[in-house]
Amino acid sequence: MSLTATQPDTPTRRHLGDLAPNQPVITPGFDVRLSRTANPGEPMSDQDRSWPGLMRRAGRAHLWIWRLGELVGTAELLMSELVTNGFQHGQSDTVRVRLWRTDAYVCIEVDSGSGPQRPCPRQAGPDEESGRGLQLVGMLADAWGVSDDGSRIWCLLTVDGA
Repeated sequence: MSLTATQPDTPTRRHLGDLAPNQPVITPGFDVRLSRTANPGEPMSDQDRSWPGLMRRAGRAHLWIWRLGELVGTAELLMSELVTNGFQHGQSDTVRVRLWRTDAYVCIEVDSGSGPQRPCPRQAGPDEESGRGLQLVGMLADAWGVSDDGSRIWCLLTVDGA
């Protein structure tokens, strides 16, 4: 199991679109690359299945440090869904996870390499155990999107009072 911290780059207006046109990044949070142990397209290994929980806890800690406890429950669920999807559907040997905030938003971003299809919500049947992750993201996040090449997915949570 390998975790590599990377040098944060500056989020661009493209990440936020028109939601926060001139918001500078206040705090970068974290920017890490998680090494997968199973090959892309294979079922997640036990080690790979541990990453969503670790990232959820790291995100929770940052939100508490930022005094944004009201966002913890939602952010944990979003982080878990996006990181799990990155390991299940991504095509890269690593999954990059970023958490950062502006005055107005907290952003969770996961880059897992281009997959065969661009991520989009699907209708899971009533008996299916998976397939609802992006529906949850769409319901819980204030905004979300996918990069043009389908490799990166992000979501925003509004900071109260912004």
